[in-house]
Amino acid sequence: MDISLSRRQMFVMFGAIYFVQGVIQAYQLNFFKPHMNAAGIDADRLAIVSSLALLPFIIKWVFGLISDKFPLWGRGHRVPYMLIGLIGTAVAFAVAYFIDPARSFGVLAAMVVSATFFMALFDTTADALSIDAVDPVDHPVVQAWMNGGRAVGLVALSLAFGLVAEVFGYQLIFLVIAALMLIPLRYVSRVREPARHTDAHAFDRRAFRVMVRPRYLLFGLGLILAWTFFQGIDGIVTFYMSDELGASGSTIGLYGTLKGVGMLVGGVGLSRLVRLRGRRVSTVTTVALITVGGLLFSVMENETSLLVAAPLWGIAVGFQWTNYVTFAMGITDLRIAGSMFAILQTMSNIGLAAGEGIATALTDNIGYSGVFRWFGLANIAVIPLMFVVIARFGDRVERTPVLDTA
Repeated sequence: MDISLSRRQMFVMFGAIYFVQGVIQAYQLNFFKPHMNAAGIDADRLAIVSSLALLPFIIKWVFGLISDKFPLWGRGHRVPYMLIGLIGTAVAFAVAYFIDPARSFGVLAAMVVSATFFMALFDTTADALSIDAVDPVDHPVVQAWMNGGRAVGLVALSLAFGLVAEVFGYQLIFLVIAALMLIPLRYVSRVREPARHTDAHAFDRRAFRVMVRPRYLLFGLGLILAWTFFQGIDGIVTFYMSDELGASGSTIGLYGTLKGVGMLVGGVGLSRLVRLRGRRVSTVTTVALITVGGLLFSVMENETSLLVAAPLWGIAVGFQWTNYVTFAMGITDLRIAGSMFAILQTMSNIGLAAGEGIATALTDNIGYSGVFRWFGLANIAVIPLMFVVIARFGDRVERTPVLDTA
């Protein structure tokens, strides 16, 4: 599909879109709870808002299905929804700036959740556009730009937001986020997507039958397991630092920054590896890095060692994200690109939620060291399952036939 952008301009656009996602994550992951806590909001109300904020990402497939089927304003199936998502996110955060959380927490929470819905909309349709428009051999490259953009946003703005909060207060962060949404908006507004999909891309509900075939079901299972074991390690590192080691907020922030730098390197490294050596080598390398990371964390007993390990673990995280997302892009049917890719992402999100919950609960039973060790070792089980999946789909990075009959 021609979207009237050069190859490099496309990469820059997708990098910019994921940059602002990293910006939003920098606030949500690091500052939302301290911000609300400083305003006197209790943990129970925060928990409700945090749960509601997950809902848009659980129903991403709905956004994908709508964009697959219904073009808007004669500007295509993806770009109009991306514009709505970007503008809606900016407006929601701008409005949030004027709301005092101590006096009107319900209204502020509605703005934050609304922003999350709009973010899920532009995320889903941007992913679909990348599948529609990017040559399959460039999937690893575009994923490197996406993950790199997110890592840069997370790293740079985690530091910047800390300074803003210290000097001007947390509330100004909302305006900064709203302003930064203009960066990808500049690129997306220049895209000239075809008004309607070509025959190869035209929505066909029969394509959903593909997803109940064994190889897709096995891949879905592989995603759930891979992300469960990964999140069982990654999700408790900062919890371990604060709970067991008594690390300060600045130390945890430094860990996140160093990890983000590693993610940038890992995303680029995996994109080259999968193009040169194929899916088997990239998957084995990814699994090995996550497993080794879990085993190393299990023997680390001080903040210094964790900070030294942070960029190395970040490389493993970059491999993890790029490997499985690239695979999902390559096997997505063009007729239902938005909804199918979102469904595959939901499988990953199920694993993330399972790993987070199980690992956190197990810290009281087998300790942090035990959780790191056992989740790292369990991750090895992903290799034989993914080898079966790769044997069915093929080792090289290429588009699965649109009219899939295998």
